[in-house]
Amino acid sequence: PTQKPIELLNRIVNSSSSEGDWVLDPFIGSGTTGIVCSALNRKFIGIDNNKEYLDLAIKRFKDKTKKDLLFS
Repeated sequence: PTQKPIELLNRIVNSSSSEGDWVLDPFIGSGTTGIVCSALNRKFIGIDNNKEYLDLAIKRFKDKTKKDLLFS
């Protein structure tokens, strides 16, 4: 996956959604979008068909947000 800069995703998520909205990332990769959504009070759904990337995204999300996931 290509890890996107948090500042860029902050701008994208802020300009395209409001607090409490759902954001879908169908190619979660390293999980940066989910981390940004958590910080901006958005609900998030991330999908990936590569288990290795999904495991990486889950680990990064838990490490960066100190939050647990509902499903994985």
